[in-house]
Amino acid sequence: MKIFRMRSAAALIAVLVSLPAVRLEAQTRPTSLFDPARHMRVSEVKPGMKGYGLSVFLGTKIEKFNVEVISILKNFNPKTDVILIKFSGDNLEHNLAIAGMSGSPIYLFDESGKARLVGAFAYGWPLQKDPIAGVQPIEYMLRLPEELGSPATQPASTGTLESLPLSGKGAIHKSTGQCGPADQPGRPIKWSLSDSVLLPGMKTAPRTYPLASLDSMLPNPQMLTAGGDSRMVPLATPLMVGGLSPRVLKEIEPLFRAYGFLPLQAGGGGSGADDPEVPIEPGSVLGVPLVEGDIDMSAIGTCTEVIGKHVLAFGHPFDGEGRVSLPLAGGSIQGVIANLSSSFKMGSLTRVRGTLQNDQTVGISGLLGNGPRPVPVDLRIKYTDGSEDQVYHFTTAVHPRLTPMLVAAAMTSALTGAKELPANHTVDYDLTLEFNNGKTVHIVNSAVNIQASDLFNEVGMPLVAAAENPFESVLIKKITGTMTVSPTCREGQILYASVPKSRYRPGEKVTAYVTYRPFRAGDMLLPVSLDLPRDLPDGTYQLTISDWQKYFADERTAEPFKFTAETVDQMFQVLQDAAAIRHDAVYIRLLRQPDGVAIGHTAMPKLPSSFRQILIGAGRSDTTQFVSSSLKVVPTDLVMSGSADFEITIDKNASK
Repeated sequence: MKIFRMRSAAALIAVLVSLPAVRLEAQTRPTSLFDPARHMRVSEVKPGMKGYGLSVFLGTKIEKFNVEVISILKNFNPKTDVILIKFSGDNLEHNLAIAGMSGSPIYLFDESGKARLVGAFAYGWPLQKDPIAGVQPIEYMLRLPEELGSPATQPASTGTLESLPLSGKGAIHKSTGQCGPADQPGRPIKWSLSDSVLLPGMKTAPRTYPLASLDSMLPNPQMLTAGGDSRMVPLATPLMVGGLSPRVLKEIEPLFRAYGFLPLQAGGGGSGADDPEVPIEPGSVLGVPLVEGDIDMSAIGTCTEVIGKHVLAFGHPFDGEGRVSLPLAGGSIQGVIANLSSSFKMGSLTRVRGTLQNDQTVGISGLLGNGPRPVPVDLRIKYTDGSEDQVYHFTTAVHPRLTPMLVAAAMTSALTGAKELPANHTVDYDLTLEFNNGKTVHIVNSAVNIQASDLFNEVGMPLVAAAENPFESVLIKKITGTMTVSPTCREGQILYASVPKSRYRPGEKVTAYVTYRPFRAGDMLLPVSLDLPRDLPDGTYQLTISDWQKYFADERTAEPFKFTAETVDQMFQVLQDAAAIRHDAVYIRLLRQPDGVAIGHTAMPKLPSSFRQILIGAGRSDTTQFVSSSLKVVPTDLVMSGSADFEITIDKNASK
């Protein structure tokens, strides 16, 4: 009896102790946002049902247009349906599906005559002739806030991601920099720079590279744009740009089209005071200010639903990144431009009103309130002829893939802010990239006849690698620097090289004469020399004189361990080493035999064969064989291109 009472008491205590936890779980567990009195499920929709949609076509006034259900497209996206509608009114028979209408709420009248929200205007066809569109059901969109949990359970935005899923089988742990299946925590991993960015010599871009889909520079087929495609696709998102010259806009257009954006020349508007008389509500303008300040880039769409502080919009992906932290803002429409391929809205945004948090196939969701911290960029542009010297201030949104493109496009725009760049020019840049974890990457280099893609490769490489790596997603905090423009093309092309003899003794100096051609000038001769190692065995060796790109590619092939890391600190050292490779230099490399072994980042060149076999056979995963080499860097006044290769013979008995 006593034992029974003790067990009962223990059970009662356990229940009482668990009650606070149960209450806490009930408070933090997200509840369904679907309201049957307000929302309509796709299972209730029948062909022939009528209703209306809401959108802004001019200014901030929300207009009604008519809709009628044609059919239900089952499993249009995996496990989700799309509602096919006809629409009319507000000149839509002429304009058809308009880019910028994405997210316009669609209401249908039920059997009782009550209008209930069924979804968001989201899909259309290129070159369509009839006013027909696809509607994303609201029941799917309402799950977006639930996927993130309630505000009380969401982590604060620190600029890093605490734990990233890895194909559903494990997680990357910020504290250890290690990952693996759930039953094998602490398993070390290795990262290579080529896993994150496209490097010289690489023919295939990494999967996570922002421009991986731009090999042919063709528009992404998952966007409503010109072409003969007969598939129903998401409407393009108009990207209003201000402060960009027409030449720069044309240059960056393919980059942004690949992500579903339709870049349009427009005035800036993201930094002004918001109109308190225009709330964010179903049918109102809702967009994402990506760049604000002296240069503006703002993506325009429509708000679908607002429940408390939760905002739903677009009805299709913004970029499809999943969990994000991007600013949300209201705005207005300057007009609708009818186009044979796809009509579009022209608009602008006002001040930030909240944060976009979830970006999925069925739409986007966010919270009204404070916006996320943007990245400040302060860039001084100087001309050596004294014609310009001014500082540009702007901020960019923080996003793993978009931020590098935004920064490169904005920097290119700043270079052409006051005037177009000379047809032939050289840009010397000194840039400092500060990251949220306190790390800094300093970039000092030169480029000739620069384009947005050049700046993306220079500035984007560390941004992408820091954000897309298996240790910790580290986002950019601040960018500052100076870019100096010279109205001359300081470029030289390596034509060939020659040496006075082909046989050398170990320790002897090799002098080569490089014939190169400066831009619009006659051929010139550059003597370069390399001291041969005294322990160089007899044999035939390859000597390469090259530009920085071939040097980079050869370095990765000969000594790949230099571009790998097992911790975030090592990764940033790799980024700094890669950024330190000068363009205005000639690189001389003498390849030795494959006689080197590296343990992690510790190189042990010129090892005896017996030692190499012992290290290689030790079974360590961080052991790498490499080809050791002798290297000399010769600074020049020109950005060099091209290479020359030849062989020399080492003979200890060779004559002097």
